[in-house]
Amino acid sequence: MVNNDDISDSFRDISKIQKEYLRLFKAKQYRSCEILAEMDRSSARLRGRDEHFACRLLGDCAFQRGQFIRAKTFYHALYPFNEALYRWKEAHCLKELGSLVEAAAVLEGIPNEDRTLEMNMLLGTLYVASSRREHASRAFLEVLRQNPFALEAAEQLGNLGIDKAQVLEALKTGIALTQGKHDDDDDDDDDEDDDEYNNVLDLVSAIISSRKHQNATALQEFAKLEEKYPGSTYLQEHVAMLHLQNNDQASAARYFEAIRTAQPSIIDYMDRYGSILSKRKDYNKLNELADSLMILDDRRPESWTTLALYYDARGEREKAMTFVEKAISLDQRHAFAQHLRGSILMSDKRPEHAAVSFFRAKEISPEMDSYEGLVDSYIAAGRNKEAIASAKEAISLAPRDPRALTLVGIALAQGDRQGSGKHQGLEVAKRTLSKALALHPGHMRALFALVDIHSQEKNYDACIELLQQGLDGSTFSPSDPSEQALILYRLGTVFSSAQCYKESIDCLHRSLGLDPDLAAAQRHINRVEKIMRGLDPNDTGGDEIMEDSPSMESPQNSSYHGRSSY
Repeated sequence: MVNNDDISDSFRDISKIQKEYLRLFKAKQYRSCEILAEMDRSSARLRGRDEHFACRLLGDCAFQRGQFIRAKTFYHALYPFNEALYRWKEAHCLKELGSLVEAAAVLEGIPNEDRTLEMNMLLGTLYVASSRREHASRAFLEVLRQNPFALEAAEQLGNLGIDKAQVLEALKTGIALTQGKHDDDDDDDDDEDDDEYNNVLDLVSAIISSRKHQNATALQEFAKLEEKYPGSTYLQEHVAMLHLQNNDQASAARYFEAIRTAQPSIIDYMDRYGSILSKRKDYNKLNELADSLMILDDRRPESWTTLALYYDARGEREKAMTFVEKAISLDQRHAFAQHLRGSILMSDKRPEHAAVSFFRAKEISPEMDSYEGLVDSYIAAGRNKEAIASAKEAISLAPRDPRALTLVGIALAQGDRQGSGKHQGLEVAKRTLSKALALHPGHMRALFALVDIHSQEKNYDACIELLQQGLDGSTFSPSDPSEQALILYRLGTVFSSAQCYKESIDCLHRSLGLDPDLAAAQRHINRVEKIMRGLDPNDTGGDEIMEDSPSMESPQNSSYHGRSSY
């Protein structure tokens, strides 16, 4: 706990023994301080002196030693001396004890005008933890009014989905108050100070844009800031995450690698870099990253989630789950740990449990990756109403994000298949997926989902046209050979469904040429060749197409690592 006042200033007239145990406290010799403070307290009682100083130090020592109930007792008894201060300290004790609602109630007893920045920050954090979003927003907005440079409050407001104009208004109020305090200063650098204030406004605007899923706007805003602050790892982390949200893994990886080169001790977001290495199947580099993070700090959740990614990539899901649970025990609000837990549970075909983890992840940080996992898990569990509701929630957060539109399309299509059979949902789904492709022609999941619907309707010409547009670049040109291999594989399966077996074999061979690890392509070649020879493709246990390689729409993958968003 950080003290919000200087003990020496609060207690100007203290005895020699009190000065000595205060020195011990500042030197972190809490047990020795506690012994002397207890003796001083006994002496004060005997002589009828004030016990305030001794009790204050006894409370602080107890807190530092993890004796939160004992510390809370001391702080509560000191209300008559400084109620606001000791309510704040008591709230910290309750927070450590896990009594979040009670801690917030103690802070609420402090009048608004008496709450310091630290008090409002703690109150906002407690409200977030207990899902009181509106109350949290008010607390964090007040923090910005008190100090416009308290950027953690701006990040929290972004996560809460607060309107940018409202955040910037609070920030401008804080800037005006800060400038007013310095009006009497003899400072020749006023113009430079004004630039710094404007840069803070620009930074907060970029943060809110990124949290609002306005990725293109946010990237532009961060690019301008990078020109003013080149090499800032904070800015680079945000840009890396924006590229990752856009599924531009190559750009995201470049930024993460630049961060690690400049400051190898940084841990923030490095588990997200690990997720890129996992998808690239760069297991040696992933192993090195996990080792380095564990050496840097094994008390950070990112270290354990990266280790979990490594073991999940090796197929050791039990170990992976153990490590991700360790990450969550260190920080229950680490969104990626919750997301990864959901992914592992999906791989184990436990969608009901996966849905709980994905739900927690998106509540902590409403990223599209978690919404994708949540919708997939609901569909796999047969909970189509919840899938549609979650997809619509995603699109309300990011109405122009192709991933959100794709989720709505997939959820509607799945609901129609298990619904009345009137195919109204399929028509809406097709229009929604077409809109997603219009917004982002390179979104492969939208492409494959639309192909699945046309295939279900046996409209193979439409399927072939869509997939060929992807291959010839008239829709989009995939830069990753594995992406092109997937399109060729899907085209090969459509050709076989349309009984165009020669074209099917050709596409499947080209697919294997680009990605030799695409085992489903070889299995399908074997199947088609048997059909061409007049044999029953099921005689030797050949699987159905959709069992060999689930479509981009189906959540029933043998190893679920989250849906790719192209």
